[in-house]
Amino acid sequence: MLISADTLNAEGIRSAQVLEVDESGNIAGICQHGGKRVDLDFSGFLAVPGFVDLHVHGAGGADFMDGAVESVRNIARTHARFGTTSLLATTLTAERDDIDRAIRAATHVMDNPEEGEAAIRGIHLEGPYICSKRRGAQPATPIRSPEIDELDHWYTLSNGRIKQITLAPELPGALPFIRHAVSLGVNVSIGHTDASYAEAEAAIDAGARMGTHLFNAMTALTHRQPGTVGALLSDDRAFCELICDGFHVDPAVVKLAVRAKGISGIVLITDAMSGTAMADGDYQLGGTKVIVKSGTAKFDDGTLAGSVLTMNKAFKNVIDFAGVTPSEASIMSASNAAYLIGLANRIGSLEVGKAADIAIVDQASGSICATIGSGRLLYRRS
Repeated sequence: MLISADTLNAEGIRSAQVLEVDESGNIAGICQHGGKRVDLDFSGFLAVPGFVDLHVHGAGGADFMDGAVESVRNIARTHARFGTTSLLATTLTAERDDIDRAIRAATHVMDNPEEGEAAIRGIHLEGPYICSKRRGAQPATPIRSPEIDELDHWYTLSNGRIKQITLAPELPGALPFIRHAVSLGVNVSIGHTDASYAEAEAAIDAGARMGTHLFNAMTALTHRQPGTVGALLSDDRAFCELICDGFHVDPAVVKLAVRAKGISGIVLITDAMSGTAMADGDYQLGGTKVIVKSGTAKFDDGTLAGSVLTMNKAFKNVIDFAGVTPSEASIMSASNAAYLIGLANRIGSLEVGKAADIAIVDQASGSICATIGSGRLLYRRS
């Protein structure tokens, strides 16, 4: 299959290119158009690496915590409409049986993918090992201290597909838990935490390599108490998730964060919930009512409850907020995430030999014209 578009690589935008996709769904070549006859013509639009979202709870009226296969498929199809080709099914703090159901449903879809779905690359456990004071949109009752046996149970249940876990490192038993999770190949992320700078640094020393939605639900940076934010921003070993919707983090602070961490240290995420890509109204996050209105998702008390952000908007917003180039935005929306889940050799950039995971973007509006996953058309705007 031949696809025509402007293309994005590490050096910048290359005009009027043709991407050749082989029968295995991999990129076999990239060259100048030269009048070739193509199968998919997106001339004038920009082909960027398919977005990789490591933190997403739902969309299209569905939540991964529904524990239902159709909910998982709905979420994967919905996010594919916005350029996401890979994602981690993200759970919430809950009782073991509820998390079990969510894992079983996500694992079933991973084993039995269908047309039009973004690829579910694994599972992100956000909780249940978090700080009650910093729980944000997470339910309070099921919060508990880290349990290695419970993680092993979920790792086995998912057939080794637990790729990330968010926890509060100040909890009892957190440091040996982090070391164990890392030994399994699980990316440990610091979040929903009241940790001091020293406690966050101890977690990084133990192997944690991420901060969950930087600035949100963690101890803030001040000039005398640098807190978790200070540790994450100053330690080159740590990546930082960032919700770039303009509500969770002010645009000026997005710019500061990108300057502090560098392009290679930021991972754009959506933290999207069930109301994403839906009309304003009442939805739910992990069973609790959420009011979606004017681009925000909030509980009755005004607490932010995830987001209704999509990755194409995050991609455009970081360009606008931080003044970065499209190539730099792509590193933050695809390449860094691919690296963290061990798939940098397959996804995250448009290179010969890698999967043809491609988002076709209208640069002016940031909207998605088409999404291609492993060489297959997942979505095309009518």
